[in-house]
This record gives sequence, C-alpha cells and structure tokens, in this order.
Amino acid sequence: MPKQKPGKGLMGWLGRQIGYVKKAVATPVDSPRVIARRRTMKETAHPRRSDLTLRRTTIDEVIAGKEAIEDLRRDV
Repeated sequence: MPKQKPGKGLMGWLGRQIGYVKKAVATPVDSPRVIARRRTMKETAHPRRSDLTLRRTTIDEVIAGKEAIEDLRRDV
C-alpha cells in the first residue's frame, strides 16, 4: 500500500496546491525567442450586406528555444 500524503482533508489539499504553485514559480523556464514573424491581413465585403467588411488576420511565427538558437549560430 502506498504511503498516504500528510495532511488529510481540505487544509492538507490546500497546502499541497500552494506547494505546487510555489515550486512552479521557482522553476526557471527557458523563454523562447521569436526569430521571424509575418502578419497578413485580407479584407473583403460581405456578400449580402454591403455595410459589413470581413477581415482575416493570420500571424506566422518561427519560435526557437535556447538550443535551436545555439545551433543556428554554429551553422552560420
């Protein structure tokens, strides 16, 4: 039988949740960098209502982590 977690009940659960959040905040995260970004926008009139305009915006991004950026630097 596995060991039971200390602190049964609501207060034990709440303490564990606070501990999970504290650990998540303290853990360092490699922030990815955006290498390239392209934004395109298309507009057209509504087929039935001329007072409305339809717009579609698309954003294409290339995002690289720390290792990928170092690989790119070595290749150049």
